[in-house]
Amino acid sequence: MQGVRTEMSRFFRRKKKKEEKTESEAPPAEVESVPAEAETAPEPEPQEEEVPEAEAAPEEPVAAGRGETIPYHDSIQDRLMYLFNDSSAGHGIEGTDEFYLEFMAMGERFWIGKAPLGEIQIKTGAAADDDAHIRIANDVVSDLLSAATFEEFTEIFLKYYKNPEAGKFVKIEARKPITDLNRRGYARVPIMKLLIGSAR
Repeated sequence: MQGVRTEMSRFFRRKKKKEEKTESEAPPAEVESVPAEAETAPEPEPQEEEVPEAEAAPEEPVAAGRGETIPYHDSIQDRLMYLFNDSSAGHGIEGTDEFYLEFMAMGERFWIGKAPLGEIQIKTGAAADDDAHIRIANDVVSDLLSAATFEEFTEIFLKYYKNPEAGKFVKIEARKPITDLNRRGYARVPIMKLLIGSAR
């Protein structure tokens, strides 16, 4: 009987060891499933990557908000004509009535004007019926030509109009009532508002 018991106890020990082995093999299978779950957890990260793209979008209006760079011009006539034809500085000019502005700069007299339903043109000499006469000192002309943006051009123009210095000044003489000029479109176009609106 004892021999049978010992064999039975050996049998149960072997069986127990097999069960322990199968139990010990089972946890690695569970452990393997944990990394699979961990791998699915980082999946939301690509969605989070979209956030920097959304943050980059506000930068464009900021860039658009800065003044556009004015190209190089070697004469005040070229620079003024550029500004009159520019989409931002000359915005709304197509809706204006006729206008004629006479300038005196760098020892030259010239005028910029627009006939009714006509295009903007520049001519040398005196204007026959100018709305205003604008005199710009030579040193101010060189500063205006070095302005990189219309905003900078405006600051220089207003600085020497409001606070003239020896050899650095801008003088504006309106030859027609300001209210009449504003009615004709001077108050709506940035470059015209700068050149004439300053004289109010």
